[in-house]
Amino acid sequence: MNNSFIRGLRGLMAAGMLLSVHVCMVAEAQERPLDVDTVVAECSLPADVAKALEGRLGDPVLPAMCDPSVATHSTMIGVGAANVLDTYLSPYNYTGPEVRVIRETERMTKLCRGRVSNQILIDVNASYLENRSKTAHEWAGGIRYSMGWHYHFLPVGRLALRGGLLASGYLGGVYNTRNGNNPAQAKADVMVDLSAIALYRLPVAHSEVVLRYQLNIPFLGVAFSPNYGQSYYEIFSLGNYDRNVVFAFPGNMPSMRHLFTADVPIRHGKTILRVGYSGQFNQASFNHLRYHSYSHNFMFGFVKRFKRL
Repeated sequence: MNNSFIRGLRGLMAAGMLLSVHVCMVAEAQERPLDVDTVVAECSLPADVAKALEGRLGDPVLPAMCDPSVATHSTMIGVGAANVLDTYLSPYNYTGPEVRVIRETERMTKLCRGRVSNQILIDVNASYLENRSKTAHEWAGGIRYSMGWHYHFLPVGRLALRGGLLASGYLGGVYNTRNGNNPAQAKADVMVDLSAIALYRLPVAHSEVVLRYQLNIPFLGVAFSPNYGQSYYEIFSLGNYDRNVVFAFPGNMPSMRHLFTADVPIRHGKTILRVGYSGQFNQASFNHLRYHSYSHNFMFGFVKRFKRL
């Protein structure tokens, strides 16, 4: 009888404690982002309950409870295949292997009461390509730097959605080993991208795997392109400008970049393994010249979280 009473009392105390935690979270989320220390201090939680909540308070899926002083960094290396067409150099498609490195930094901000995160993406790729008859080769690659902000909508169960804008810039090129007069083509653009992210917390055994899908669509900006039949000697040596800086929008630059990842905790959650897929479909039609670069890469890397002092 005494044991049953004690167990029942402990159950009521636990239920009351969880209810008080929920009330504290809701009230605090209306004013500013939560962190573990705030909840522990204002809700008077014991150490074991605070430790259990720590993972959820630092989880990017719950944006109203994120700590803006914590930055999440990830680095992924990928291998895959690319398909490139640049009619300035050749009327034929070139295909071959590609390597890609994606570096991401993400942290919460104090904008909109802590519901906006800042994201920085650095995407570097290089590929070695050949034509269908295997008589000519191309080198292609470049670097894209993107920075922007996402608004975190209220999560629905295990699903969380984000939407925002990215400012991105790309610098790269394509080199054809067969051409003599015009062997290379420079690629450059500065764009405003529409961006959307969906996250889902998938329970696996005694842990959770965070699935994330991000879609970036170039929306408005400017890009560099020589005109049809115009050489780089005319542009840079003679200074003959011929609409070489063009306005870019989905009508003449219908492109999209997909990134799907799964964050898998290993070593009892001390290390987060990130695996995923990067699919990039870049297209452009400027000055009667057509270009596309399609790539598929399997990505592999790790995630680290750091607290700013």
